[in-house]
Amino acid sequence: MSSDRLTTSAPSGRGARAWRGAVALAVLVLAVRPGLAVIPLPSSPSWTSSDNDYSTGGALADVDGDGWIDLLTSNGNDMNPDRNGVYMNRQGILENVASWRSQDAGYFGHCYAGDVDNDGDLDLAVAYLGREGAGEMTARVYRNEAGTLGPEPWWKARDRHSSFDCCLGDVDNDGDLDLAISAGDAYRNETDSVRIYRNHGGGFDTLPYWTAHNGNCSDAVRFADIDNDGDLDLFVGQVIPTQDRGFVAMYRNEAGALETEPSWVARLGVGWVLRLALDDYDGDGFLDLACASNNQTGEPNSIQVFRNSGGTLDTLAAYTLLRSRRYSSCVAWADLNQDGYPELAVGGWWEPVEVFENYAGVLETIPAWSWTPSNPNQLVCEALVFGDVGNRHLAAVADTFSGNGQRKLFNLRRRPVQFLDSVWVEGGRLPSAAFCADLLLGWVGLAEAPPSGNGNVVVFYRYSTNPDLAVTNWDRPRGNHLFLNTAPAGMAGRRPETSPEWLRATPNPAVGDMTLIVAGADGSQPRSVSVYDLSGRAVRVVSRHGDSWIWDGRDADGRRVPPGVYLAGPAPGIPRLKLVRVGKN
Repeated sequence: MSSDRLTTSAPSGRGARAWRGAVALAVLVLAVRPGLAVIPLPSSPSWTSSDNDYSTGGALADVDGDGWIDLLTSNGNDMNPDRNGVYMNRQGILENVASWRSQDAGYFGHCYAGDVDNDGDLDLAVAYLGREGAGEMTARVYRNEAGTLGPEPWWKARDRHSSFDCCLGDVDNDGDLDLAISAGDAYRNETDSVRIYRNHGGGFDTLPYWTAHNGNCSDAVRFADIDNDGDLDLFVGQVIPTQDRGFVAMYRNEAGALETEPSWVARLGVGWVLRLALDDYDGDGFLDLACASNNQTGEPNSIQVFRNSGGTLDTLAAYTLLRSRRYSSCVAWADLNQDGYPELAVGGWWEPVEVFENYAGVLETIPAWSWTPSNPNQLVCEALVFGDVGNRHLAAVADTFSGNGQRKLFNLRRRPVQFLDSVWVEGGRLPSAAFCADLLLGWVGLAEAPPSGNGNVVVFYRYSTNPDLAVTNWDRPRGNHLFLNTAPAGMAGRRPETSPEWLRATPNPAVGDMTLIVAGADGSQPRSVSVYDLSGRAVRVVSRHGDSWIWDGRDADGRRVPPGVYLAGPAPGIPRLKLVRVGKN
C-alpha cells in the first residue's frame, strides 16, 4: 500500500472527536536522537497487511504449531461489524491477507492468546466493545483444534457488557486460565464493573464468579504477580467520565482469592486509560507498570511508568512522558537490543509509534526511534506486540525454581516468551493438562504445587533477544504493520544463558541413588547418559527410568565407586554435570 493514501472521510464513533483535532497535525518523520544507541528497527514497515479492517487487538502466537508465530487480530472496534483474523506465518513471512476469519462479525475490542483448555495449543479470547449499545456485547473464545481456530466461538459469556479489553490468567491457582474483561463505556457515561469468568478444567463459566465492587467503567485489564508471592493480582485502568479523570487500580490476590476493593490506586496525572503493560524495567526482579492514557474526555494525556519497590508499586509515576500529546493509546515492553533491559514502545491515535530506550534501568525521556506515515491520519495505533516472526534471534533458556510444597506459579526471567517447550517437576516432564502459562507476561502456573526441593522445577522456553514489532492499525485503508528487527540474524546463536544440554542431579552430593535429568533446550532427551571420572574415563552408562536416569553409585561391573567428584553427560565433549559422592550407604 502507498504511504501517501489518504482517508476519504472523517471517522465516526470512538475516535471521531479525536480525529477532528488530529487532522491539523504536522507530518512527522523518523526521529533518532543523536548520540544515542540506535534502536534496531527499520525506518519504515517491513510488512503491511492488504485487507481492510478496523483492527484493534493483536497477538503473536503459533496457532498452527509449525514453529512460526502468526499474527492474530480482533477487529471492528465501535466502528463497523468486522471479523477477527489470523495472518499465518509461512516460514518467516506473514501473508498479506488473513487466511483465517471468524464466522461471526462484531464490534470487537482487544484479544488475548492462551491455552484455555490445556491441550497444548493456543486459543483466542476476544472482548466485545459494541457501538452505542448495539451488538452482542459478549466476550468469547475461539478454540484451537489441532492447529486451527474454530470459525465460531467455542464459548460465549451469557451476560452482556461493553468491553474493550480482556486478559487471561490463573487467578485461582488451579492450573488453568481464567478470563478477565473490562466493562463500561466512557463515551456514553456507562458505568460497569470489571469481571472474571472462572475456568473449570478447560471450560469457562458463562457468568462471572468475581466482580469488582468499583462500578467505574474500564478499558484496560492485566494480570500480574506484582509482589512475587505466587499469585496473580489484577490491574484495571478506569475512568470516571462525569469527573474528567481516570485512575489505575490493583486488586490484590491473596492465595487465590481476589479482593473486591482495590488496595492500590494511582490517580495523579492519569487520563482515560487504554492500555497497561508490565515488565521489570530496572532489573530488580519485580514487575513495573506502564500505562497509556489520553485526554478524549478531558483528562490529561500521558505515558506513565510506576516503579515497583520490593513488591509495592509507587503511586506516583517514576516517568511521565508525552504530556503534550492528546491521544496516547497503547504501550508495550520488550528488550530490543539484547542488553537485558526492556525498552518502552508507545503509540497513539494519529500519532507516531515510538520507542524509549532503556539504559541499565534508566528510561530515556526522548524517543530513540519513531515512525509515522507521511500522512499521519493513516496511523491509528491500537496495540503494539513483540515477537520474532522470522525466528532470527531466538535464544533457548531453562529457568530453574525450587518448590516449597505450596507455590504453584513461577515467574520466568524473560518476556515475552515465544515458545514454551516443556515444564519439568522432580525429574518428570509435565503434560500440558498439568499446567497453564501466559507467554506475554512470562509465567507458568501448575495444577499441583511441587514438593519442597532444591531446583526441582525447570521450565524450558525460547524468547527473542531482538524481537520484531507488530502494530495493529484502526485505519482501514492503511492496514496493520510489522517492523522487522534489523540486528544481524543469529546473534542469539551463542546462547550465553544456557549450555547445549541442561543437566541436573538430585540429591547432589549424594550417598545413595542420584536422579539425573538431562534434556535439550527444546525439552528433547538424549538416548543415553554416562558417568565419567575426572580423567574422562567412562565409569557407567546409566539406566533410564521414565524421563530421568538413576545412578546408584556403582561402576559398569557393579562395584561401588569411591567417594569423590564425577561427571555426567549425554556424550563425550558435551558439557557435563559435576556429581559428588560422599560415602557409602
